[in-house]
Amino acid sequence: MLALFSVASAAAKPDAWAPVRAALDGWQFTDNFAVTVGNASGPLFHYTHGNFSLDTPVETASTSKWPLAMMMVGLVADGTIGSLDDKASKYVPWWTTDPEDLKSTVTLRHLLSFTSAFGGGIPGQENTTKTCMDSNKTTDYMACAQQIFAQTNLSGTPGAFYSYNSIHLQLAGAIAVAATGLDIQGVLRKYLFTPYGMSESSCALPSPKVPQLAVCLVTTARDYEQFLLKTLTHGVLPDALVVESERDYTPFLRPYYTLYGLYAFGHFIECFDAINGFTAACDEARIHADPGAFGFYPLIDRKRGYYMQVVAFEHTVISYPRSGIPEYLRLAAKPLVDQARDGGRQHLGDCRAPHACARGADAERRQLHRQLLPAPGEVCLRKNTVWGEMVCFALSGNFHNSCAQQHKQKDSTSAQ
Repeated sequence: MLALFSVASAAAKPDAWAPVRAALDGWQFTDNFAVTVGNASGPLFHYTHGNFSLDTPVETASTSKWPLAMMMVGLVADGTIGSLDDKASKYVPWWTTDPEDLKSTVTLRHLLSFTSAFGGGIPGQENTTKTCMDSNKTTDYMACAQQIFAQTNLSGTPGAFYSYNSIHLQLAGAIAVAATGLDIQGVLRKYLFTPYGMSESSCALPSPKVPQLAVCLVTTARDYEQFLLKTLTHGVLPDALVVESERDYTPFLRPYYTLYGLYAFGHFIECFDAINGFTAACDEARIHADPGAFGFYPLIDRKRGYYMQVVAFEHTVISYPRSGIPEYLRLAAKPLVDQARDGGRQHLGDCRAPHACARGADAERRQLHRQLLPAPGEVCLRKNTVWGEMVCFALSGNFHNSCAQQHKQKDSTSAQ
């Protein structure tokens, strides 16, 4: 049965990061990618695979959302916008102030947390209605934003309804343009690329004059690492605003299924494929993440104090052609990164009963998992995978042996 990691026979370099390198060397589903890890002191681990470097430019799709949301927070930090709770109508002249229209209550905070109630959508099913921001022929950012504002209905009450789409950030961009007097590229330079040191990045898709902010970012592993480092360390924005950006703005979703978790400013408080709702374990983990459809998966682990990113670009005429969106690689690698960060100490608590790998919600889902996962008997490292099943990875070295030994000890204890 196919294993997600094939294990090289050659001995890896004897250091804490050796299991991470060996596992990434054996990853079979993505030809070209990078992984970087760092803490408050800076980069700790850089890895590239195939025809890929830390300076390879990639489209990021939804991985744009986190940095673009934090860009908007910068306008509050320097006083250009008075507060996250300022109404959009304070800055945008065409925004309604009619108290009978709920659009008049929308604030910057609502837009950045995707709780403005404009439009609908969930991850993977957003932007089903084409607008002017989808066209490369649109030339006037504010006129397009006004058109989107007028044509998009609210799906609920601002602050109490979450929808995953590009409308929120596009309208937030209109606030930024109106408040600063800059064009959108001027806003990007002043509040994102310059302060975060992202010199290799651009936001010009589908056009430079009217980029779709939620998916526009073209960047590199090296540049996005700068964003992660400076967000981890509060290096650009004041502590209080970073804390506000990482709050849960969707508590009403906690009891329900979500694909990635709850939502903060342009990113998720991670609880992957949470079939039982947002769990206590996810709450405790304090992982913030912003996965993108083309293979980019950045995260900040606040509990452990480090950032990590999987950087890839997988996009053809067939959606998600190889590894799916890169959850599998992120899920497979992060326990090993945790181990390396802890000086090579094994995380036996991540082991799960091998027979759990065969469990599935129905026959079709079990069949798909058999195509992706090893046969029962391999080590299960994490819960929370697609459809909520266990995920198993064939790993080498002491980590695999220790997990296997733990299972033997459990089986022996159960038999007594």
